[in-house]
Formats: sequence, C-alpha cells, structure tokens
Amino acid sequence: MRFSDESGSSTAEFAVLLPAVAIMLSLALCFGVVGIQQIQVQQAAGAMARELARGEDDATARASGVRLAGNQARFSLSTSNGYSQVHVSKTVRLPIAGSLQVHGQASVAVE
Repeated sequence: MRFSDESGSSTAEFAVLLPAVAIMLSLALCFGVVGIQQIQVQQAAGAMARELARGEDDATARASGVRLAGNQARFSLSTSNGYSQVHVSKTVRLPIAGSLQVHGQASVAVE
C-alpha cells in the first residue's frame, strides 16, 4: 500500500511559511519607517542650519525644525567659528524592534 496522494501539501507548506513571510514584511515596513524618519530629521537639520546662517533667530529655525521633524524631535543649535551647527534627534517607536534613535546634523557657513 502506497501513499502518494499529495493533495493539501501546498496548503500545509503555505501555513508553515506564512508566519515567516509576515515577519519579513513587518521588518521591511519597520526599516522603511526608520528610513523616512531619518530623512525627515536630516532635512530638518539642514533647513535649520541654513536659516541660522542667513541670520534668522533661534525661534524661527526651531519652527522650521518642528515643521519638518515633528514635535517629538530634540534640537541643539549653536553658532561658532563662522559656522551654524544643528543637531536633531528623534525617537522612533516601532512595534517589532522597539525604540530607535535617529540623528541628523548639519553645519553651514554663516553669511
């Protein structure tokens, strides 16, 4: 007596692989979110440094940073040796990986 009936084997294979595929897709989504947040933080740092270099006050530069990076971002502004320097950091909370810090910094010569 031989058992060569393979009906249902693709369903069993799918059931075994589905959790792995779901985890891989979730991780890809998390990396995408971190990438987007990193870009936003870096753009905020660059915009803030340019505004400081043009002679704008700290409040105007911070308003641009909040607009680009969000309210949860932390900003460090300084102007020394003819350069305006900005450091922006933000905590990104992910459902699978937990919390990650993204940082952006920019330095522009003062005009």
